[in-house]
Amino acid sequence: MAQQQLTADNFQESYFQFGDRQAGISLVYNPEEEHYSYNAYCLELSLLQELFAVEHDFLEDALHTVNSEFGQWELKSHDSADKGCGSCVAKKSC
Repeated sequence: MAQQQLTADNFQESYFQFGDRQAGISLVYNPEEEHYSYNAYCLELSLLQELFAVEHDFLEDALHTVNSEFGQWELKSHDSADKGCGSCVAKKSC
């Protein structure tokens, strides 16, 4: 089975997931330097806590970091995630 990876074409729509952990790449803007960077991250969703974060100036570096650290996890699409308020992490009790 071929291993799926984040690429320049899918990193904005896709992420890796393993249990309650999510890893991916986000864009970060620094207004003082008027510069974007790429944040390779891993989150513990049940705790809403960041476990891993490394900023890179180049997308290729961020892709390498995320794919090498988390590439064995399941690749998912944000589009296929549950939608609506009922799926919100913040809505734990009602």
